[in-house]
Amino acid sequence: MPSILPKTKSCIRCGKRLGFGDKFCSRECKSLSQIKSMTLICKGCRKQFSIWPYLKRKTNYCSTGCYLDSTRRKQSAKCTVCGKDFQVKEYLVKKGYGLYCSRKCQHTTYPKQVEKVCPQCSQVYLVPPSWATKRTFCSKKCQNYSMRDYIFRVCRHCNKTFELPRGDLERGRGNFCTYRCYLTYRGPSLLEEKMERVLKLANIKFEREIKFKRFHVDFLIRDLKTVIECDGEHWHQKPVNQERDKRKEELLMGLGYKVLRFSGTIINKLSDKKLANKVVTILRI
Repeated sequence: MPSILPKTKSCIRCGKRLGFGDKFCSRECKSLSQIKSMTLICKGCRKQFSIWPYLKRKTNYCSTGCYLDSTRRKQSAKCTVCGKDFQVKEYLVKKGYGLYCSRKCQHTTYPKQVEKVCPQCSQVYLVPPSWATKRTFCSKKCQNYSMRDYIFRVCRHCNKTFELPRGDLERGRGNFCTYRCYLTYRGPSLLEEKMERVLKLANIKFEREIKFKRFHVDFLIRDLKTVIECDGEHWHQKPVNQERDKRKEELLMGLGYKVLRFSGTIINKLSDKKLANKVVTILRI
């Protein structure tokens, strides 16, 4: 694209002989011609001065001395507490400070304790003024309770109502309030309770916890000479218990009984109606 400016034999900035392109004599002249400074008013002395655009700030001063003189400038003030005259920096007064001559006078206007109400337990508690905006709960326990999703459960052993985090319930807990209740519980498991409902739904006559020598079976159907066992994965996957189940099954088969085993996964996965149809189908084979 042809140049718009008329051709000349001298630098358009300094007038020297051309030696760099067709406009400037050197790179320095070209760089200096592209710099455009801006004019500002000094906040300290109110004089005009030039500055590069990237150096512009909210408050601009023509020199370091002008900046120091402006920020160090003080004025007389009177303490609102003790009435003492003192010197305070001018820029602090513009920001709304400079009311007290010392920290001691300033702290006399602060309340000693601030009353707050805990949103978790509704208890009134006192905190220092510096903590009033940062502290919300009366204790760490209340804070943890507010952050967790707790639900109520009934203990299967002592029928006591207790609270439990929802995450623990999803991991299979929540049947007993304490470990002692878990150890002393001798009733049916959740799998056995569901299988009992299923057999009643299918109108199948059964007997619970029948003893064969030193073993007990979960469900016995005498008319079909069949035994139904509910195997929870946590207990029956252990090698010791697998060997015990094998000996029990050999004893029952030796006595002429058919053994049907349902895992905890299948029992929990199927609904009562579907599980009842599955049991009826197997028993008819």
